[in-house]
Amino acid sequence: MEVTFSDIQSKLRELGIKSTIPRVVIYQHLLKFNRHPSAEEIHVSIQKKYPGVSLATVYKTLDLLVQNHLASKVVTDEDKVRYDARTESHIHLYCEKTKKIMDYEDDVLEQLIRNYIEKKGIPNFDLTGIQLNLKGQSKTLKKQQ
Repeated sequence: MEVTFSDIQSKLRELGIKSTIPRVVIYQHLLKFNRHPSAEEIHVSIQKKYPGVSLATVYKTLDLLVQNHLASKVVTDEDKVRYDARTESHIHLYCEKTKKIMDYEDDVLEQLIRNYIEKKGIPNFDLTGIQLNLKGQSKTLKKQQ
């Protein structure tokens, strides 16, 4: 189901965020990506239809979305920041060769981590979510080499 322009405007207003056209368009494009784009990739994807939206506006909007829990940052090995519209706890698989980030679902692993942190009793720390990044190489890539 595609999230409409109007849906996004309503969501932003609910959070007390002014729903400007650039903000709505940037969030809409982030939601459309089925991977984890950089700010630059989002900027390129909106330029044809919205050439007046600057890269600085994209960065500021993405930071606003992260601050309001509508997106999260994923930092890669080369310290490049990518963005994820999925804000619930989940695991990322990062391919060192292709630089792609894929979502991976494993409720057992996430529960294991939660239980470990709870049992460990880390002072002054409440776990609010898990963002685990696993790095490696796709097996299909290894066979092609």
